[in-house]
Amino acid sequence: MSEYLTRTLTGMFMLVLLALLFYFGTDIIFNITIYVISLVAYLEWLRLTSKSIIFFFPFFVLLVFLHHYLNINLTTFSYVCILLWLLLSIYLFFFKKFLQHFIKKHSLLIGTLIISSFFIFLINLYPSSNTIIIDNELIDNKSYFLTLILMVTSVDVYAYICGKAIGNNKIGSDISPNKTFEGYIGSLFLTFFTFYFISAYMNFNWTSLDLVIMLIFVLMTFFGDLFMSFIKRTYKKKDTGSILPGHGGILDRLDSYFSALPVFFVWFLS
Repeated sequence: MSEYLTRTLTGMFMLVLLALLFYFGTDIIFNITIYVISLVAYLEWLRLTSKSIIFFFPFFVLLVFLHHYLNINLTTFSYVCILLWLLLSIYLFFFKKFLQHFIKKHSLLIGTLIISSFFIFLINLYPSSNTIIIDNELIDNKSYFLTLILMVTSVDVYAYICGKAIGNNKIGSDISPNKTFEGYIGSLFLTFFTFYFISAYMNFNWTSLDLVIMLIFVLMTFFGDLFMSFIKRTYKKKDTGSILPGHGGILDRLDSYFSALPVFFVWFLS
């Protein structure tokens, strides 16, 4: 079976699972799904960076604490995460050797911060007083999950298609040999149309400021993808796992969400 067909079948399978979750899922199932995805992602991170599986169990305890006992301002937390991702992007493009050394030395801390932040945003993906309040129902805010998935998927798919069709100028063989500037520029323009249709469906009255935030969202989505590619290059791995045939691991599919989620929260939920 060709890689393209394998990727397509796996993509369709994931789409069916998402459809079942959104149509028949309860709030408890939504929460369990977020826990499972976060834990599998962390397990892949431990294997990718050759860390002991013993750290998996303290991480689970950490997620429970973050879910039920931590009380922080999520808008402030979002801005902090955005600044940290921007700092990472600077080091990725201008100080690669230093970043590689830092990643190898502090991989456990980096993985814990990235995946736990991802968990915090998803488990609280609803508009509130911008603090973590466990009484809200995720199931009542499915539109935000759908918008996030559609936006990130659009960016990734458009970048892949445009890169295959017209991509010539590589972003950097030492980061990711298959990603091109043409792919990302094409994705940026095409994602605008996706955003236009989403906003029309949701009756979202967007302004010029929304276009600026959308640009930041797309750029952060690109960077999450690049950063995970850099991690894999650092550890000389092609994929983060094999749980998704043709796609690799969970981390391979979540990379863009890690960096895009704080922007999404500021954009739609703050």
